[in-house]
Amino acid sequence: MKLICCAVVIAILGAAASAQTAATNFATVTRIALVSDTHCTRGDKEEQPRYHARLDKVMAAANAAQVDLVLIAGDLTEDGKPEQLSDFRNQISGFKAPVWFVPGNHDLGNKIIRGKEKDTALNAFRVARFEMRCGPSFFSRTHAGIRIIGLNSPIFGSGFRRENTMWRFLEKELAKPRSGRTIVFMHYPPFTKNPAEPSEYWSIEPEPRRRLLKLLHEGGVDTVLSGHLHRPLTNRSEGILFVTTGPVSFGLPKGKQPQGWTLVTVPAQGEVKAAFRPISD
Repeated sequence: MKLICCAVVIAILGAAASAQTAATNFATVTRIALVSDTHCTRGDKEEQPRYHARLDKVMAAANAAQVDLVLIAGDLTEDGKPEQLSDFRNQISGFKAPVWFVPGNHDLGNKIIRGKEKDTALNAFRVARFEMRCGPSFFSRTHAGIRIIGLNSPIFGSGFRRENTMWRFLEKELAKPRSGRTIVFMHYPPFTKNPAEPSEYWSIEPEPRRRLLKLLHEGGVDTVLSGHLHRPLTNRSEGILFVTTGPVSFGLPKGKQPQGWTLVTVPAQGEVKAAFRPISD
């Protein structure tokens, strides 16, 4: 009888331990809503009147999924007008989870390409104006033990004083002792096909890209999140997962790529997973 009782007690304790472990593992999974290209506007061209409702649907879906954090990877507005930024900030208050965001090229101007400096509206004044209204355009914050670094990718390669400050910030931040995961998010993906690709509209310029990727590898970053492409894309390079989400506003090619958001599941250990979640129009 004593042997049977002991066996029962051991079984109960074992089941309790397993349940506790399962609960702990569940608790250490962080669910992030990766959102991008909201393009908030009061315009009436083409699909612009639908952008507001599409963001409402993304918010409803993210809230229903009970995400822990929302990261919005730029192109918050159609062209960075004060009223558009105000509308954007008012609308995203509908998210139940904390919301962190960084600017995109539509908010500040297209990236500067050497020899084509006059072809962009990006300038230091627009960067300063954005930060005056929305706070720092790059930062490091921690959520549930995960270090989240937001970057202002349109100014990579600009030569602005603010870019130099951002490089120093990133070097210092990634030199800190590692404790848990580090995720970087920004508007432009570093590359679309491979890290050695030439200059193109859709990615960071080759020179700052090389410097950035070197820092990310040395700093132990394992995941980079972005937008800009208006379509989902996933790449891997030297142990880093690169996830680009589809857009809120309009997909490319139009009529073929749906709008939506990406659910990024981040365990304390193991593989980060990303799943694009389209919304109906």
